[in-house]
Amino acid sequence: MTRRIILVAHTNDERDDRASVWAAERGFDVDWRFPYDGDELPAIDENVAGVVVYGGRFDVDPKQAHPFLRGEARLIEDALKQDLPLLGFCLGGQLIADVLGTPVGPHPEGNAEYGYYPLIVSDEGRAIFGDDLTVLQSHWHGWYDLPAGAVHLASTAHFPQQAFRYGNNAYAMQFHPEASFAMMSRWAARRPAHRHAMPGAFPPERQLADHAVYDAPLGAWFNAFLDGWMAGSARTRQAAE
Repeated sequence: MTRRIILVAHTNDERDDRASVWAAERGFDVDWRFPYDGDELPAIDENVAGVVVYGGRFDVDPKQAHPFLRGEARLIEDALKQDLPLLGFCLGGQLIADVLGTPVGPHPEGNAEYGYYPLIVSDEGRAIFGDDLTVLQSHWHGWYDLPAGAVHLASTAHFPQQAFRYGNNAYAMQFHPEASFAMMSRWAARRPAHRHAMPGAFPPERQLADHAVYDAPLGAWFNAFLDGWMAGSARTRQAAE
């Protein structure tokens, strides 16, 4: 039986991302789930190769306002317990932090990140990201401490937790390596204007211009990362090259 990857999304009109394309090209069954729209989340069994939790317009807290997030948290908890390959982007990464007991909120000084920003990598993160990776951001929430037991991998100038690893196979990323040009264009077009006026944010025209500079290396890095992530060797991929 073909193994599958569970993709948990928070909008049902975006299935053109790099993670799902990678999964299909590698021969996995792509199991899309939309809990915000009433989908049930499956139990993790031996046919589940990994779990990806995407970003979205919802905030981690308060969960009583978005009860479907409690189901997503249970799925994440199960994946962590089984040391299953788990990947969270933006809201997905924040949910991983929340499951690990770390409160998540907005930047204390009101900063946001919309556009492309250079990663500041830790010693552990250098083996994964290298020294010169600029990544796409789309958030104003995402301020939290490193969860207990996690390994810090990267930050940016304004947000200290841009990536961490927990266990061998779980990665939380505040940024969006999965986003295609069409996706980031849709985000920029429908985002409220006041978001682009927040401290640290870039205007849509700069976001689109920077895409031409930074997206190709980001996409190449991400596809290689996914291969290592599924093989359980993302930490050592670059070190071995």
